[in-house]
Amino acid sequence: MNEEIKKDNKLLVIDDDQHVLDSIINLLKGSEYNIITATGTKEGIATMMKEKPPVVLTDLKMEKEHSGIQILDDAKRWDPDVVVILYTAHGDISVTRDAFKKGAFDFIQKVQTHQDIIIPLERAFKYAHVKRENQYLKEQLNVEDEGAFHGAVGRSPAMLELFNQVKRVAQTNANVLVTGETGTGKEIIARGIHHYSQRKNAPFVPVVVSTLPDNLLEGELFGHVKGAYTGAVSDKPGLFESANKGTIFLDEIGEVPIDMQPKLLRVLQERKVRRLGSLKERPLDVRIISATNKSPEKLIKEQKLREDLYFRLNVVKVHLPPLRERREDIPLLAYHFLKQYRDIGLVEIEKISDEALILLEEYDWPGNVRQLQNAVESAVAVATKPVIMPEDLPEPLRPKTSRVFVDTSGSPDFKTAKSKVVQAFERQYLEKLLKKYDNNISKVAEAAELNRKTIYRMIDQLGIEIRNKSNEE
Repeated sequence: MNEEIKKDNKLLVIDDDQHVLDSIINLLKGSEYNIITATGTKEGIATMMKEKPPVVLTDLKMEKEHSGIQILDDAKRWDPDVVVILYTAHGDISVTRDAFKKGAFDFIQKVQTHQDIIIPLERAFKYAHVKRENQYLKEQLNVEDEGAFHGAVGRSPAMLELFNQVKRVAQTNANVLVTGETGTGKEIIARGIHHYSQRKNAPFVPVVVSTLPDNLLEGELFGHVKGAYTGAVSDKPGLFESANKGTIFLDEIGEVPIDMQPKLLRVLQERKVRRLGSLKERPLDVRIISATNKSPEKLIKEQKLREDLYFRLNVVKVHLPPLRERREDIPLLAYHFLKQYRDIGLVEIEKISDEALILLEEYDWPGNVRQLQNAVESAVAVATKPVIMPEDLPEPLRPKTSRVFVDTSGSPDFKTAKSKVVQAFERQYLEKLLKKYDNNISKVAEAAELNRKTIYRMIDQLGIEIRNKSNEE
């Protein structure tokens, strides 16, 4: 990973009371954060400029009224990407709104337990990392892909180890079995093995077994002679012969009919192939890479894959982890695909918004890399701005919304009617949650699956009054 976007766990805590600083340090004992403290506003600003922390946690009121706001202002002037969290023991909704307008990430009250502080910090560090990584990846759009490996992209430990394994295996002639869920990129890895092998200048022949009808599969793989069957009007070499001196890639190997597997096994053992209708055997010098998205052991148990064939194919196994197990690769992959598709839409896309990138990282991607590729292509096609926004993403990735009743009485124009419905829904929804949780903003935000900053902004925009201010947090 590039040094510029390594995760930085430096946390600056600012307060004019040493006892409070000690208390916060104690609450964060055992956490992964590298905690730096500063006493008061002046020392806090100086330390922030020297240490360059991604996240700052500061008291709102110190030796000067609203001095936390002063730190917020200076921090945003010095580094717009720095994430600032304010905390106080005394709630003031007007000050809270002002802080969010100035760019505060979060506002904490009652810092008394580990949970009071650790959850906002986890969100803040994740957001800080996404912003910095996003900026770096945007700058890389017009340069060579970082983390690219002959078409495969990744920088997670699992993928870096896999790339090293592929390079080692490529130097041998061993058969390789590539396993992994659908869409993880098994053919790309197979091509990488071929590329780094001594066979790189010979053919690479991919075969998706499931796309060939059972009655034609043998002829396609092994070839046929004229008259071998109806329609065989001339001699034809099979795909194995076409891959001679090179590599043949048999995808979905579990789909080979069980009665044809002994013939495939014989080719692997003898390194000879006999065309349909011929008695002549032709020598083969070919490397076999096979792949499956199913458990080979389960296929054997279900008698869909011969055990002896499996052992011949599985001299070396390479496993591709699903995308949900290597989420740190998602931003890199998203920008890799953005580079491919950025000019296919109505506007040329310059970047992916921080909010959209977070949604991409949090999604589980059942279709893996292929689904992510399709999602980026779709977003580029529908985006109307140079930045991909959450609403440009395919429906499963967008923030959840609820259906509301639309009253068209009075025949208002569409824009006005929509605005009224949305406002009415938001007001009713928030008022019910505020009542349910006794104006506890943290609980409201958690229930709504929104951050507290958004809740405060909506309260302000909708003019919702919070009478019991002591219970706002």
